[in-house]
Amino acid sequence: MYFRFKQRKKTSYIAAVSSFLLLLGFIMSACGGSETSSNPETKPSDNASLPVRSDPQENYITFQDATDRTITLQQQPERIVVLSPEFLDLLYAVGGEAVGRMEATGVSIPEEAEAISSVGSVSQINLEQVVSLRPDLVIGQARFHKELVQSLESSGIPVALMSLTSYEDMKTKAEWMAKIAGTEAQLPEKLEALEVRVNEIVEKLPDEERTFINMNVTPGGISIQKNGTSGLEIAKMLGLTNAAENLESSPNSPTTTPYSMEVLVKQDPDYIFLIIHGQKTVGEKKIKEELENNPAWASIGAVKEQHVIVVPSDLFLTNPGLHYDESLAYLAKLVYPEIYGDVE
Repeated sequence: MYFRFKQRKKTSYIAAVSSFLLLLGFIMSACGGSETSSNPETKPSDNASLPVRSDPQENYITFQDATDRTITLQQQPERIVVLSPEFLDLLYAVGGEAVGRMEATGVSIPEEAEAISSVGSVSQINLEQVVSLRPDLVIGQARFHKELVQSLESSGIPVALMSLTSYEDMKTKAEWMAKIAGTEAQLPEKLEALEVRVNEIVEKLPDEERTFINMNVTPGGISIQKNGTSGLEIAKMLGLTNAAENLESSPNSPTTTPYSMEVLVKQDPDYIFLIIHGQKTVGEKKIKEELENNPAWASIGAVKEQHVIVVPSDLFLTNPGLHYDESLAYLAKLVYPEIYGDVE
C-alpha cells in the first residue's frame, strides 16, 4: 500500500483574477462571444460531492486501499463515515472525528463517537443512511463492504476499503488516518509514547517457551486461528508460540483450521484463548456445548491448569490501534502474573 501526500499551491488571489480576466478577454475575442463551452471541466457534475480540479498538484492525498484501488481526495475530508470498528477507533485516537459509524456487537465505540449517526451493523450497512449523511469519504473493510463501492462512487462519494494486519501496519495506517483527519502534528508524540509503553512490557519477558491456541467462537461454530490476526501477533510479541500455525487450513478460510477436539488434544497447548464474535451470552453457550461438555476437553493441559481464558473482544478481536500496549499488558498479566501482576 502506498500513500502520496501533496501540498496545495498558494497563489495570489489578485493575480489569479487578473489572469482569468485576461484569458477570458482573449477567448471572447477569438470566439466571437459564443456562449457554448467545449471544455467539460467547466460543467458541474450532478453527483460529484468533491470539486473537479484540473491541476493534479492540488490533490490533497492519493493512496491505495486494501483492494489495490487508487483513491484520490482533492481536499481534506470533513464528513467521514466509518464502517469498520478498528478504523473508527483509530480515527478518534489520532484526533479526528466522523459524522457516521457502524454498530459492532461486542466491540466498544469511542465515547466521542457514541452520539453520531449509526448506519447499521458492520455486515448490514444501510446504504441510504450513509448517502443521507453526505460524506466526502467512507472508510470500510474489503471483507464486508465491496458491494457498496459502486453505488457510493456513482453518487460521487469516495470509498476506501482498508485493513489493519499488524502492529507496524497499524502505525503506517495511523499516519494515513492523521493525514485524513488533519492531525499529523499530534501523531509523532502519540506513536513515540506507545512505543515506550510497548517496550516496557516486552523488556520484562522471561526466557521461557509456552504454547497457545486462539479459538474463534461465533454463533455458527468454532474455529482455530492459524494466522492473520492481531490477537496472534500480540501473543507472539509476548514470546508465545502458536501451536496451530502449521495445521491444515480450512477450505474457505486460509487463516483458520477446522476445529476438532482431536486436534486440541494432540496439540495440547499451554494456553487456550477464546475470542467471542458477537453476543457474549451466545458465545458462552457455544463454549459449553461444544467444548466443556466433551469429556476429552478435561484432558488438555491448558484446561487442567485453568489456562483457558475468554479474552475481551475489544482488545483481541479487532486491531487495538494506539491501544496495543493495553492488549499486551492484559495478556502478559494472564500468562506471567508473577511479573506483571494479576488482571484487574
